[in-house]
Amino acid sequence: MLPVDLILVRHGQSEENLAISMDRSGDKSYFTYEFRRTHDRAFRLTDKGVAQSKAVGEWLKKNAPVPFDYFYVSDFIRAKESAVYLDLPQARWEVKYELRERDQGYRDKFPANLSGLDPYKYPHDEFLSYPPGGGESFATLCLRAKTGFIDDLEHNCLGHEKVIGVSHGYYMRAIQSVLENLSREEFIRLNESQEPADRIFNGQIHWYSRRDSDTLKVESSRMVAVRSVCVSDEVGDYGWRRIESRLRSDQDLMDEVSKYPSLLKG
Repeated sequence: MLPVDLILVRHGQSEENLAISMDRSGDKSYFTYEFRRTHDRAFRLTDKGVAQSKAVGEWLKKNAPVPFDYFYVSDFIRAKESAVYLDLPQARWEVKYELRERDQGYRDKFPANLSGLDPYKYPHDEFLSYPPGGGESFATLCLRAKTGFIDDLEHNCLGHEKVIGVSHGYYMRAIQSVLENLSREEFIRLNESQEPADRIFNGQIHWYSRRDSDTLKVESSRMVAVRSVCVSDEVGDYGWRRIESRLRSDQDLMDEVSKYPSLLKG
């Protein structure tokens, strides 16, 4: 059975995050030869990332059901460093490589004008296609999130546990897709949205619960509510949101089918 509470935290700003941000603003100086030769796993937090992680830890200690029963952290260095700066009581972290960030091939190792090595297939379907230079499609990442983490929780938990995991933005989106049964279209909308409520910032918290957010009673074997909070940059607390069933009717399926023109007649 799933734990009663599952809280996922995105690591604080990393050196790689900073380099990509500066590149998008026109400064490509961070993409040095040494930077491009550094594996994605090895990047540290920036000073801002440390401050973000400390702020998240303070929020959790004031608002979340601490102490947690299980602590999980990605094998990537920026996630481990963030976990330390959360400074949570009784923390004993299990390092799980399954919580690592999505492999995006060349996309995060070159300035923006050099990363579009596959100008046709990848932009055509962000959900199914593989990034330029290999890596994981988002659909593959969702499978990893389910079989490597969610299924393990269901197997190992009795239903009363409180669990925290420190991971990455794309991985948290994959967990969201699994627990909320998001469609391909919903993922693409969220992935492209610039609305703060839809994004997963450094230091973002996704708190899933089997408790009804109004009555606080455990009412299901699945997660029924989610709360999204970003305290590190004072972006906002979006409160609890009910996770609704996403079963589709025949008409729902036909509505989607109708968006695609027939290519062959007869």
